[in-house]
Amino acid sequence: MIMNKWVTGNGDLTDAFALRKKVFVEEQHVAEVGEFDGLDEQSIHLVVYDGELPVATGRIWHDGKTFRIGRCCVERAQRGMGIGDLLIKLLLLKVFEYNPSEVRIHAQTHAEKFYEKYGFERIGDEYDEEGLPHVTMRATKETLRFPSKCGEVRRFEDFFKPVKAGE
Repeated sequence: MIMNKWVTGNGDLTDAFALRKKVFVEEQHVAEVGEFDGLDEQSIHLVVYDGELPVATGRIWHDGKTFRIGRCCVERAQRGMGIGDLLIKLLLLKVFEYNPSEVRIHAQTHAEKFYEKYGFERIGDEYDEEGLPHVTMRATKETLRFPSKCGEVRRFEDFFKPVKAGE
């Protein structure tokens, strides 16, 4: 059964860190010192589990100007099964509970099309981050999308409809 758990930066991040180390440090050869960058303590982390096995993780933080999503990864054996879709949808829903004007992500260039499905748009040029090509992307309430496998695309308003007095 697929489950998820939110963990604050001062909580038990063992599963999130182990998965990030496996994907980013061991698989993608990111330096461990660069992967664990000091933002973890001020972030909200999401860990997705298949039973008791952590299979995906990502984090949310506010940099003083805007909300950011980062350190998103899925266990290699679980890729292509919709776990990444679930991860990003849950992260986006959590971010937009705070009613920001936008959310940004530093996306590896190979994942740019994935994030575009959710309404992220590239801003700026490609750059190197920890030895990997990245682009900065942003999504707003107006651009945000929640695609599904059956072809339905839901918009931000479908999830966050204002409630009128007396309803």
